[in-house]
Amino acid sequence: MPQMPPMENDAAIEAFLQEEVIAVLSTHNADGTIHSAPILFLFEDGVFHLGTQSGAQRVINLQRDPNATLLIERRSDPFKFVIAYGTAHIVDTDFERRVDILSRLYPEEGSRAFAGQMQDQFGLVSIEFQAQRTVTVDYSRGAAG
Repeated sequence: MPQMPPMENDAAIEAFLQEEVIAVLSTHNADGTIHSAPILFLFEDGVFHLGTQSGAQRVINLQRDPNATLLIERRSDPFKFVIAYGTAHIVDTDFERRVDILSRLYPEEGSRAFAGQMQDQFGLVSIEFQAQRTVTVDYSRGAAG
């Protein structure tokens, strides 16, 4: 059965990750089920930087088990996706990095105000995700095999 081809090379993957702003982070709940939730991300120097709130279920799960999966997808034609399997670690929150992550979706001044409100209301946590393995698909490249 034909399979859809992967993205052409690392440069194509990097370009895709710079275009997309929302990923789905999947972590392991204590009962063995999977917790998946959307999250804004920034990809820099081979590391995914994610921001969330200190009491979020994904933070609780990652503190217990750092293994996670990150899905970044384009749901419009041509459909593309990157699935990254790896480990995620909670790190000290860098407020400016949080603003950078939010600025990928919102204007910078609004991002700064929003990050400040979230910090005051929920407490901010940063997650660094390092992929050990990735799977990519690029429908614009036609069917393989």
